[in-house]
Amino acid sequence: MAFLGLTFGVAGIVWGYAQQNKVGFFELRVYTAQPGKRDALAARFASRTAAIYAKHGITNVGYWIPQESDQELGISAENTFIYMRGYPSKEERDKRLKAAHDDPEFYEVVTKQEQNPQTKLIVKAHNIDMLPNGSYTAIAITK
Repeated sequence: MAFLGLTFGVAGIVWGYAQQNKVGFFELRVYTAQPGKRDALAARFASRTAAIYAKHGITNVGYWIPQESDQELGISAENTFIYMRGYPSKEERDKRLKAAHDDPEFYEVVTKQEQNPQTKLIVKAHNIDMLPNGSYTAIAITK
């Protein structure tokens, strides 16, 4: 019985915290990396970029490496990197991304590297703005 009480108590705390940090607007980002540079791009996100975004209140929902190519969608298992970011709203997205991109650390880690043809990792990036639809989504943001 104590175990059930503890379980429901922890679940309630997590639920309450998640309600304070609502994410209701998502971005799906699909990057095509320079040939052979996808893993370096993924590493940059893991080691630096995700933390810069988090510092500015951007929720890093997840990062993915495709395991197979799909020419119709423009997905290459060798050169595609996909991730999702979350925000309370589109307006907050605009505000928080501007703050992140104005951060001197972002300039040093991302902008400077992408401006240099010798160190550039990204060929192109696609952005898809998304809103949750229905109560059946498996994504639950908890921090």
